[in-house]
Amino acid sequence: MMTNLDSRIIDLLTDNMKQGFIFVDKERKIRKCNRRAQEYTGIIFESQMEHDAGSISEGDIVIIADNKLGEDDGMLSGKELSTINIKDGDIKAGDMLVAVGVYKNSDIEPQYKCIRHRMNTPVKLDVNYFGFHITASIDSENKETVITVGENTYPLAYFSSVGNIVIVDGTTGNVKFFQAKGYGVRNEDAGELLRGKGWAAKHKEVIEEDVTGVPFLDLFDESALTERLFAVLDGRAEGISNRLYEINKRPFVCNMIPWFEDETVGIGEKHPDGVFLMIRDAERLDRLLEDRNEIIRQLEEKEEQTTNVVYEYPEDAFDDYVGKSAKTREIKYMAWKASKSKFNVILTGESGTGKSKLARQIHNLGNPKAPFVEVNCNAIAPSLFESELFGYVGGAFTGAKHDGKVGFFEAANKGTIFLDEIGDIPLDIQVKLLHVLQDKIIYRVGSSKPIKVDVRVIAATNKNLEEEVAHGRFRQDLFYRINVFPIEIPPLRERKGDLYLLINQILKKICDTYNLGQKQFSGEAIQKLISYNWPGNVRELENAIERAITLCDSNIIYSEYLKIGSGAAPSTMKEMLAKEEERILEMTLMKYNGDKQQAMKELDMSKTVFYDKLKRYNIHY
Repeated sequence: MMTNLDSRIIDLLTDNMKQGFIFVDKERKIRKCNRRAQEYTGIIFESQMEHDAGSISEGDIVIIADNKLGEDDGMLSGKELSTINIKDGDIKAGDMLVAVGVYKNSDIEPQYKCIRHRMNTPVKLDVNYFGFHITASIDSENKETVITVGENTYPLAYFSSVGNIVIVDGTTGNVKFFQAKGYGVRNEDAGELLRGKGWAAKHKEVIEEDVTGVPFLDLFDESALTERLFAVLDGRAEGISNRLYEINKRPFVCNMIPWFEDETVGIGEKHPDGVFLMIRDAERLDRLLEDRNEIIRQLEEKEEQTTNVVYEYPEDAFDDYVGKSAKTREIKYMAWKASKSKFNVILTGESGTGKSKLARQIHNLGNPKAPFVEVNCNAIAPSLFESELFGYVGGAFTGAKHDGKVGFFEAANKGTIFLDEIGDIPLDIQVKLLHVLQDKIIYRVGSSKPIKVDVRVIAATNKNLEEEVAHGRFRQDLFYRINVFPIEIPPLRERKGDLYLLINQILKKICDTYNLGQKQFSGEAIQKLISYNWPGNVRELENAIERAITLCDSNIIYSEYLKIGSGAAPSTMKEMLAKEEERILEMTLMKYNGDKQQAMKELDMSKTVFYDKLKRYNIHY
């Protein structure tokens, strides 16, 4: 096959491609596998360390970091774990395990941690074991396992599952084996090694392997990819373009092109003589900009199916809180758990991350018919805090209403009070708030009559309250009282997987509100939105989309309408007010489709002032 082409030219072309290239013949054997494909799949790999070929021996120290037992570790199970004296009947398939033990020595106790219900919190074992400082950790959020022995570190990233294992020679104390990418290709799964199977040597020098004539399934596991590849070879399916598949448990963007030796034969007329398989590492999505939208959609869908984190909550419970990334699913899970109790909750995170929206969701999930009272603590004058929170009786102070006033806590009775930016409450009011939380009793200003209240408190802050406590600006006892159920909302830049859904939700909401019909962003505009880090989080994203809609006259919103990432953010009160005034003018004009008379009437502005502001803010309609 391909005898009419110069093999040296083929080698030169394929080895310099920016993607992996594999040619599989109709006998399902590999006829060409370029260097890039060998690097991607782990047939060859670059290592900063090396070890000789060998096998495990009695007395060797074994370290394991396995994020999903039995999944991608050569069927590592209780039988294999018993070889390092782990005989725990509670350990089940699918559990996370970090462990260290001595091979085939029943007198030496292992050290291990096993986690069943996984969260996005790193799991780490840190021990001194027979004179070695050993750590084994699993970071589900960043999808990485790390084993350290002394000063040497052995990281191994994963997509859905991994069985990282390091073996220390019990006699010499040297590392005799460490796991590396592509261990499935080399049959060096953790389970196999603990069953006594040998391993190949690893060298710092990278040597390209000759896999010509090797059956495809000798190197790659049976999967949806191999099923499709063989279907194409058998003439049962057509080729594919930019589809996400796993190869040995790692994600790749794949293209399959059937090849016919007789160029006059078309697809469907006979079986192809081979298939060209092109692969690109989907873990390097930043290099795949031309296919970014479709690939990310598929990758997120696949990640959702294979995630290691178990979150159990009704999927329709958070219709208004958009996001499917691992971090957002964790937030939803925590919020769901919080809604089923009356514990005090504190929401932390940067400004604009959606704390008030989540607070209302928690309330609505747990007690939707009860009152929900939102209090913006940084908008209340220090002298008014007590009367606003607890109310007052008539004549309590100069200017007080004759009939008195119900405070926020009393208004929230039997329901929820949301104290936004609780870190801004003055210290003297913090004392009284603490007593309310402890005793469930309030006193209106000017009265000594106690009023019982049954209120669930949800607080929020963008401050580090522990630092505030350390500096004496926040009471430690109040911090402990409200910090019963903390939920941290990460900034948007740390959950960019949510951006597509957020953009679409915000776009639809604004268009529906102002009856603008269906609009959509161009591919370049989406790219610009995705690439930006959003220091102002969801609030800044909403403002950017509002402005783009305002400026755009067509149904397609191009990147030129997105004013992001340039200019300094307003820092003074005057600048912030001007920015808000500009936004209100734009949105009012948009509401009335550019009708300036209607906009002036709604804003109650004179013609002179109105046109002066349009000129000042360079607003054109």
